[in-house]
Amino acid sequence: MIPALDPAHAPEALDVALGLALCVTAALALIPRSRLAQSMAFLGLGVLMTLTWLRLGSVDVALAEAALGTGLLSALLVWLAARGRPRPGPDAAPTAAASEAGGPRRFLVPALGVLAGAVAALIVLGVWSRAELLPPQWGEPLAEQMDGTGVTHEITGVLLSFRAYDTLLESAVLMFAAVAVLALGRDDGFHALRVSAPAMPSTLRWLVRATAPVLLLLAFWLLVAGSSQPGGAFQSGAVLAGLLILLRVAQVPVNRRVIRALPALLVAGVIAFLAAGLLGPAMGQAWLAWDPAWAFAAVFSIEVLLTCGIAAALSLLYLALENPVGAR
Repeated sequence: MIPALDPAHAPEALDVALGLALCVTAALALIPRSRLAQSMAFLGLGVLMTLTWLRLGSVDVALAEAALGTGLLSALLVWLAARGRPRPGPDAAPTAAASEAGGPRRFLVPALGVLAGAVAALIVLGVWSRAELLPPQWGEPLAEQMDGTGVTHEITGVLLSFRAYDTLLESAVLMFAAVAVLALGRDDGFHALRVSAPAMPSTLRWLVRATAPVLLLLAFWLLVAGSSQPGGAFQSGAVLAGLLILLRVAQVPVNRRVIRALPALLVAGVIAFLAAGLLGPAMGQAWLAWDPAWAFAAVFSIEVLLTCGIAAALSLLYLALENPVGAR
């Protein structure tokens, strides 16, 4: 377990090493011209970002980074790198028209790049030199209001009580994105199920089968733990979506009823969130306000259905990669 950084003390060797590793990995993600190499670098960058958030003591953000930034985003990038349509790289032979357009102007792009880099460096140095450590002032007021949220974990209380409107909109954006890819895909977005996934080594298939129950239990634990410690719907839904993607990649058959239920689960979380929000005005309270007597039931119900909706949305977004209309 990485010990959390104490802001009152100077950075240690571990912090310096993490910072250097982040810079090197970010460069490796941008400089290579191979998409597969860039994807692998982004995967490593996600792991380092997770360790950095743990070092800063933000366990919730670290879990989200591990599940979304490292897990699902890496799956999408690897898919695009391995199966995307090949395009000419930056080092491809220039066409005749491009050669004619070169000439003296070939020095313009590097010059503009150096100028933009210098301006960006000056801005970063200016901001860095004026940065001050200002401890958050909301700790005490938040502790006083936590009894009315129905949960004891402050992050969950903030997300589903004090800024429930933002969380609702974030969930709706994800839902509409998945609905859009379903509408644009062939066979109502399920064309990928008719196409066999590429053959994978038997070791990978065995590993997926062995770890699937562990990932399922981890998702359930993150969901339940979110009310009292780091976890919650986004982390749990991301793990479930990652499990479905791994099963798909490893050619492990999934019950078609589960797949066909994804569209219904996709909208269930947002609808339940809206319905729970309407209970407040119906009982003489504010919009998206929970009565302390039934706040835990409302929050946990929303968390369960949001988990299903997030898992469905992320899984459908992955499946949509293989079935856009007009794709060959």
